[in-house]
Amino acid sequence: MPTKLRLDTHRSLEITFARLSPNFGCGLMLSGLPRFSASDPLLNAMSNYGYPNLAGDKTAQKLVQNSGLLKQFFDNAFTNKLPLRQNFRDVYGHTEVYMAIDAAARAAWFVSEPPNRIALVNYFRDAVSLGLKPLGVLLLGSTVRLTPAGWQNLHDLVSDKFLNAHPDIQRIEIMTVLSGVRWRTNTLGLGVMLLNFREPKEIETAVEAALRGATGPEIQG
Repeated sequence: MPTKLRLDTHRSLEITFARLSPNFGCGLMLSGLPRFSASDPLLNAMSNYGYPNLAGDKTAQKLVQNSGLLKQFFDNAFTNKLPLRQNFRDVYGHTEVYMAIDAAARAAWFVSEPPNRIALVNYFRDAVSLGLKPLGVLLLGSTVRLTPAGWQNLHDLVSDKFLNAHPDIQRIEIMTVLSGVRWRTNTLGLGVMLLNFREPKEIETAVEAALRGATGPEIQG
């Protein structure tokens, strides 16, 4: 079964804005969203969660500030003490509004308009593509064949912790002819089908086995 998109499941994403470029893609979209001229209840609730900096497209701002929904969100924040993402999903999950949050930036963004949602779905693609460059790791191969779920899985795999633990990895190649994982010298080969359709734990287990040389040069997906 394909991995579910976190954005669809939780209606929100935890992001690292510093990994994006303000000049294109998701970073450009988030940078261009207007600041909230929001009511005090929303500002107070989000500040209570640690996110005082708010922005959103016009449609999202209107939906989030719906008086009835906002009262529920406010009460859940202060009276029921719900965690932010659970609160947001419970209150706004039936609407077409999505939230991105960055704890380091103390910022939250709300999107609803289709082009902005598409850009947010592509967060993982942009974060991986830009995040690997400063580490000296090249991303090669059939990246256009990755679905949003595949990019999400790749993002989860190539964390700073993972790359620091495996400094020999200098190239990551996305391959259509590979069903699983292959490790050769400094190149980690990852199959398109593996990334698009397997769960993160399965992918991590296969990669670690390949890096140890546990079952030969290729771990089948």
